[in-house]
Amino acid sequence: MEPLTTTSYAILCQLALKPWSAYELAEQKVRYFQYMWPRAQSGIYREIKHLADLGYAQPERSNVGKRQRTVYAITPQGLEALRAWLATPVARFSMECEATLRLFVAPLGTKEQLLATLEQVQAEAEEMLRFLHSIMQEYLEGRAPFQEQVYVRVLANDLFLEYLLTMQAWAKRTRQEMMQWYDLSPDGKDERALELVQRLSDRAVLT
Repeated sequence: MEPLTTTSYAILCQLALKPWSAYELAEQKVRYFQYMWPRAQSGIYREIKHLADLGYAQPERSNVGKRQRTVYAITPQGLEALRAWLATPVARFSMECEATLRLFVAPLGTKEQLLATLEQVQAEAEEMLRFLHSIMQEYLEGRAPFQEQVYVRVLANDLFLEYLLTMQAWAKRTRQEMMQWYDLSPDGKDERALELVQRLSDRAVLT
């Protein structure tokens, strides 16, 4: 049988909570997938049908007015596959950030282009922070979806918050550093760069 992907399991995780239509699962990407597992965004409709073909999700069709609605529920086989996945070692974590890739080749572009990239990163981090704040308020007011799972979800949001604060601070700090540069050439930047290298080296020591 074709192995499932992490996107497959991301959808099974949602189905394990309750049945969803494909449209509702796609809506959930706005709330969760685009931040926690962005690879799931484009393939939700295709993946849910694939899970149904494998017998891991059961489609149930009903008429809503003049339209037909299909809701998918996890099957016993799907739940078994999800539990088996939870027992496997987690994939090695990675940081995927296009801004850092552009930073490595920044001298091929302009200072203005790089500053614009950093401004975008900071703005997006701040947008996500506002989103996270709204989610936390829902839990505090007792009206969050799956409120009963707050005890585990808050632990994931703790990591999410630290990541966003780090991205926001890094973008702001890097912009401030670059504002002192005339251009992106290495001229006159070695001494300051090595000061930063030493500072990072000191912080990288495990305590």
